[in-house]
Order: sequence, then structure tokens, then C-alpha cells
Amino acid sequence: MVRFFIVIFIFFNKTFSGQEFYPLPQNIPVHTKILWGENGIIRKLKLNPKTRSSELRLRVKMLQLHQKIALGTLCVFSYQSYLGNQMVNEDYTNRDIHRKLSKVVWLSYMSSASLSYFAPPAMKYSKRFDSMTIHRVLSWFHFSGMAVIPYLGYSIANSENYNEAVRVHQTVALTTLGTMFLSAILSFIPY
Repeated sequence: MVRFFIVIFIFFNKTFSGQEFYPLPQNIPVHTKILWGENGIIRKLKLNPKTRSSELRLRVKMLQLHQKIALGTLCVFSYQSYLGNQMVNEDYTNRDIHRKLSKVVWLSYMSSASLSYFAPPAMKYSKRFDSMTIHRVLSWFHFSGMAVIPYLGYSIANSENYNEAVRVHQTVALTTLGTMFLSAILSFIPY
């Protein structure tokens, strides 16, 4: 009986500790497969952890940091939106703070998005419709908003129709903030 356990221990130790064995799920998202698949960029550059368990620990750390930075970004973005609303109401006393916060919000958002986007693959991916599926769909909307908001902000100063430029900027910013807020709520709902 002892020999049986020794053989099993040696088999599992060799199988799961080597760099060669990576039990990856079948339905990995396309971007994750390009980065982390068996022939993915990160594996070809040998930037991946040595074991799948180390990879999963890295994933957890990256996604936890993603959540923390995203919540901080959401708070600062909410305050920045409040200041933007003051400017819509012709109170420009905090214009410089609004402008400076735009850089902080954009950089922290992109940092958070990168942590999620570049995280190693999960143990499995569900095909069912759940809170994380909605969270991922909403991420496309708030990422698109974050990508275009700086341009819309800069274009206000050079616009021939100031009021229309402000309205478009404000609409996109509030829509982006709303989808981020909903994504944050969904991340706390068990899936």
C-alpha cells in the first residue's frame, strides 16, 4: 500500500510540477489564448510562471489588484464627474483639478484594465450567463468610453459648437461612469 502512494506521489509530482504540463481549459477567451495559450506569446517569451498553480496564484493577485485599483478609480472618477457637472453649470473654479484628475483616472483605469486583460487563464470558463459575463460585456463599454473621453475633453476647447461638445463629453463620461459602477456592483455578486 505504501508503494502505491509513493508511485502516485511521484506521478503527480512529475506531472503537475513541470513546466510542460499546463491543463488549460477548452474555452479560453481569444485574447487569453493568444497571450497564455500553449503556444501563447507569454509562454514563447518564457515569462510565464513555472507551474500552473503558480500561474493561478498570479491570476488571483492580479485580479485582486484589478478590483482595488478599479474601486479607487471609480471613486476618483465620480468626484471628477461631480466637478465636470459644476463646470456644465458655469462654475469653473475647479477646472484645473478636473483636468488633473482626468490623467489620474485614465492612468489608473488603464492600469486596472491591463491587470484583468493580461491575467493568466482561469481553471475553467463557464458558458452560462452570470454576473461575471455581464461584467465582461460592460467592460467593453467603459473601456470604449475611457478611450474616447480624453479626446472629447480636449476637443471642447477647439469646438465651433461649445455646448454640443460639452454635451457629448458629459454624456459619454456619465455613461462610462454608470457602466463602471454597474460592473463594480456585479463583481461583488456571487456567480
